[in-house]
Amino acid sequence: MDDFRKWKLLRHDNILSLYGITYGFGPVPAIVFPWMTNGSLSTYLGKNYETLSGAHKFGLLADVAAGLQYLHSEGVVHADLTGSNVLINSEGRAIVADYGLLTTCSDLNGTSYIRSNVRWSAPELFEVPDTEDASSSPKLESDIYSFGCIAYQVLSGKQPYYNIRSDHQVVVAILKGVKPKRPDIPAIEDCHWSFIEQCWAESSQRPPIADVRDLMDHYRDAMC
Repeated sequence: MDDFRKWKLLRHDNILSLYGITYGFGPVPAIVFPWMTNGSLSTYLGKNYETLSGAHKFGLLADVAAGLQYLHSEGVVHADLTGSNVLINSEGRAIVADYGLLTTCSDLNGTSYIRSNVRWSAPELFEVPDTEDASSSPKLESDIYSFGCIAYQVLSGKQPYYNIRSDHQVVVAILKGVKPKRPDIPAIEDCHWSFIEQCWAESSQRPPIADVRDLMDHYRDAMC
């Protein structure tokens, strides 16, 4: 229950609020959230990508960056940032959701960590620690890598590694150092691709979330 208490204290326009917990719907407690009319980012892009303006796309990315910056300021690693875990409200704004592994930085303690959403996962999460004391757990920098994958998805309309069908093959590609292929579309300009590649750099070289948010705000405002 500690994670639920932490989550309930989080308050931000781009973070999904936790209303509470209820019982009586099965053997485990049910978590109550506000309803997001437009579903997940992946669903929203699947239905609307062709009609979304550049300003709206970067507005979505600015929303995600703002939510992620708030989490990081609270010492929280999202750890599972994907197109399914960003929701779109009735106004077309992005809301960061799903803290199934809501984790504070101080709680990470050397356990290995691989989630099922491998297409958005940072390469370091697939590394096997050299010693029992070493850690491959998610860090703030891992969220930045995942944000780069979200940017890739929003700007291209395609999931990372869209040209690789099997998630198992994606894992093999990641372990070989293969990054998602740049789509040959006008929506991703050289400056946008350069930013995405910065998010996919070695963890120590990735930009901090404050810089990411500033850049997304700049791109959004430049297109308005």
